[in-house]
Amino acid sequence: MPDERESRKERKRQSLLAAAYGLFTEKGVAKTSVDEIVRRANVAKGTFYLYFQDKDQLLQQLVYDISARVLEEAYAWLEERRTPDFVENVLLMLDYIIEYFKRNKLVLRLVERNFSWPMVARQMSERSDPLWDRLMSDLERSPQASRYSEEELFRIIFVIVEMVGSVCYSSIIEGKPDTIDNMKPVLYGIVRNILR
Repeated sequence: MPDERESRKERKRQSLLAAAYGLFTEKGVAKTSVDEIVRRANVAKGTFYLYFQDKDQLLQQLVYDISARVLEEAYAWLEERRTPDFVENVLLMLDYIIEYFKRNKLVLRLVERNFSWPMVARQMSERSDPLWDRLMSDLERSPQASRYSEEELFRIIFVIVEMVGSVCYSSIIEGKPDTIDNMKPVLYGIVRNILR
């Protein structure tokens, strides 16, 4: 029965993540206690500490999960619209991310400016995520691959995704320096310059 035990453990972990996600988006991270999370998840408080050291570690896991999901969706969306131009494909993916956050402001508030950071940090050490394998494969086939090493390309994409996440937060949540729709041409121009 080890499989059933592992399955129960994973359900409890997912229940904690789902409860925290709901509370964080409703009330904010600072106003949510571990006690509220475990009550909503319907687990004992000790169970929380079997999976997470503290609320910050749980938040990091949520940001990682959100980043991975949004990037996976963006990549799938790109696959349906892929062009022969690598730079335009990157812009298509970025456009999906921006439009996602326009529609999901509560998620963007939760992620703040940290979109992708946990995922990228983890991948820099592990390099085992299937999404990153596909992205790196695309990078290796790109015209930029002849000018940069794999590590340099990885860092360039990291900077671009971080920039997009930060501009989304500033423009969508704070309205600074302008709306995201007015910032898109500027942002896309910068990305074209970086990748050409």
